[in-house]
Amino acid sequence: MIQDFKFALRQLIKAPGFSIAAVVVLALGIGANSAVFSLVQTLLFQPPGYASPSEVLQLFSQDKKNPTTFRSFSYPTYQDIRQQNTVFTDVMAYTLAMVGIGEKSDTRRVYASVVSSNYFSVMGVAPVRGRAFLPEEETPGRNVPVAIVSHGYWKRHGGQPSLLGSDMIINGQRFSVVGIMPEGFTGTMHIFGSEVWLPLSAHDLVANQFHTDGSNSLGDRAGRHLMLVGRLKPGATPAAATPALTQLAASLEQAFPIEQKDQTFVAGPLPRFDTSARPSDDDAELAAFGTLLIGMAAVVLVVACLNLAAMLLARGAARRKEIAIRMAVGASRARIIRQLVTEGLLLAMLGGAAGMLLGMWSSDLLIASLGPLLPFDIAWSSGPDGSTLAATFGFCLLATLAFAFGPALKLSRAASLGHLKDNAGEDVVLRRWKFLPRNPLVAVQIGCSLALLTAAFLFIRGAGKAASVETGLQPGDSFLVELDTSLSGYDRPRARQLYGAIEQRLAALPGVERASISATVPFGMVKLPKRVQRAGTAPAPDANGADAQSPRVLFNSIGADYLATAGLPLLRGRGFTAAEATQAAGPPVAMIDEVLAKKLWPEGDALGQHIEFAGDKTVGVKPDSGDINPGEGIEIVGIVPAVRSGVFEKQPAGAIYVPFARGFQNNAFFYVRFKPRAHGSDAATADL
Repeated sequence: MIQDFKFALRQLIKAPGFSIAAVVVLALGIGANSAVFSLVQTLLFQPPGYASPSEVLQLFSQDKKNPTTFRSFSYPTYQDIRQQNTVFTDVMAYTLAMVGIGEKSDTRRVYASVVSSNYFSVMGVAPVRGRAFLPEEETPGRNVPVAIVSHGYWKRHGGQPSLLGSDMIINGQRFSVVGIMPEGFTGTMHIFGSEVWLPLSAHDLVANQFHTDGSNSLGDRAGRHLMLVGRLKPGATPAAATPALTQLAASLEQAFPIEQKDQTFVAGPLPRFDTSARPSDDDAELAAFGTLLIGMAAVVLVVACLNLAAMLLARGAARRKEIAIRMAVGASRARIIRQLVTEGLLLAMLGGAAGMLLGMWSSDLLIASLGPLLPFDIAWSSGPDGSTLAATFGFCLLATLAFAFGPALKLSRAASLGHLKDNAGEDVVLRRWKFLPRNPLVAVQIGCSLALLTAAFLFIRGAGKAASVETGLQPGDSFLVELDTSLSGYDRPRARQLYGAIEQRLAALPGVERASISATVPFGMVKLPKRVQRAGTAPAPDANGADAQSPRVLFNSIGADYLATAGLPLLRGRGFTAAEATQAAGPPVAMIDEVLAKKLWPEGDALGQHIEFAGDKTVGVKPDSGDINPGEGIEIVGIVPAVRSGVFEKQPAGAIYVPFARGFQNNAFFYVRFKPRAHGSDAATADL
């Protein structure tokens, strides 16, 4: 066998052009499959970065009357569950917050995990340097300025021990680094993790409005801020957790009939890529996605092997006399086949090695390019592990069988003397199956290539349609500016004043026609869903009735000039006045789109009617916030067309617009509309 490999190596060295081309073709095919296998294996099968994943469950608060509705937990409810449950050794609480980390003269937006003091002990992971949070550091309202950073953050800042104990700027305030987590730990999610962990005492300081109900502090029992995760006691099973939690939920509902009304608790597996308050089946979605990726990569490998098989047949035509001489002097057909397959295996191994290097390089390049753009850490090592090496070797063997075995059989089939004649260059292999195509390899290769080209064309076509989808807005020559003052530590009054000044300054720039503020934008990451119903509507008897009478729609708070700036026409009624858009006092008003109008008044006119936000009317918003309370009557003053909010949205779900002063959001967007062919638009853009 060693002699076969030596001879095969000499043959490849004699034909460097063919060898290089073959290795490149195989590197692309095998490299694509190795990279896809590594990705799918990481997404679906790699164990999470915490201890004993089978013992870890997420807890969910479910509405008994509407089982499809889930909500987050309050801190007092979390404390009750932690102290009174009978199936978990401990239960921890966490939530996510978008924060601004000050670095030199810039502020970088990242996701932070705001966690209870027992977060790391429940996950079974301890800091490699420093300490975890102390129990007193999670007390609501204390605002203890301590932080624990990820291993990736530590490495990006030099990997020096001096980082421990140093200060970092978060939302304009100093936090002391008290711990550094081990490499590969990403918290509750897989691959993607927070750069920094903060104690629950800092919740009210850093929590984003779009991640909370925006109306209560962490210590309020009526709040809905936290997600809970528990670790089962030894011997306890996931099946035993839900009955025990149901009993505990009934006890808490009896003790707190207002805050815990119609709530029960269930437990389920901790999702790998989700942090929502409702159960997720992301494994099934990932499995379907992984199957699609592997299928496409396999087709690429098939095309590469067919390509190389054709190259081997063409090269074999020049080696027929050599093969015939070897058979004439006594070499058996099996010996010839073994030699040719050995040459193919050597090519496959070289191509596999090059493909693995190519896959690692492309993965590292992708992670390096995405890292600065994404607001979280990526803990994915593209280096080869045992399973990836085994898979790559398997792809090499399959490739050898696919491209080398067939040509070896064909080249060794004919009688040896026939190839010593003058017509040895002709194809003397008799075609026993005359009904088959003369070049089946070419036919299959063209078929597979057409399949890949068709898939690529459909993808490009879909991407083009998504890029040109009709949103319902006609902003014209415009510019969009996003700003979040909470990342710099601004409180609401100061932020409200700043946003008003920015809106005025933008509108006054040369070449600018209009400027206006809004809380969300179509196709943006921030969505603010709310349930809306007719004013004075009684609670629905069941879930179907609740969805019909209180549809979930998209909420947006806007400035007085938003309609004209964004190009959204007014169908009936009026827009908001400047006083309504900037002052929190006065009767609440709203505009709704025609989709919501037809849902609430299918046969009547919604203009002039009154609606309200559905929800617990006993839970009010923060005093002096200007936000509209659940159950507070809102007059409909205008009807506007529907606007699409997502690429894959088939039909708009409905929307409600309120004045920005009555629906203030820290994270805001400014539409800047330029005058037609304005000479000053370039200067205005530079000023922006």
